[in-house]
Amino acid sequence: MPAAKSTNTSTSAAAAALVRHRPAVTRGADEFGATYRLMCTCGRTGEAHQVRSLARTDLDRHLTTLPLVPEHQQCRDPHRHDCRPWEPCALCEGQEALFGLTGPAVRESR
Repeated sequence: MPAAKSTNTSTSAAAAALVRHRPAVTRGADEFGATYRLMCTCGRTGEAHQVRSLARTDLDRHLTTLPLVPEHQQCRDPHRHDCRPWEPCALCEGQEALFGLTGPAVRESR
């Protein structure tokens, strides 16, 4: 009988623990007309509302419950790296700023 393959559970557990949050307000319909609700890629869905602003409030509430990203994991170029403020950036993680400059100040000077 062949030996069982050994798997590294720490890397698979870390990959499973990483959940991307890409929330959006989606439009649907029911018997009373248009409805709006929060839908996130993490699986969270909000209640159906008749007004978009109430669904947006659910979205904002969902984002405030997410943990803050430590400063050393924050993205310096979120547009190019496709990273949201509530997600750690694997490309920028642990990199030192050049000559002591910070990311937002460098972007504003361009």
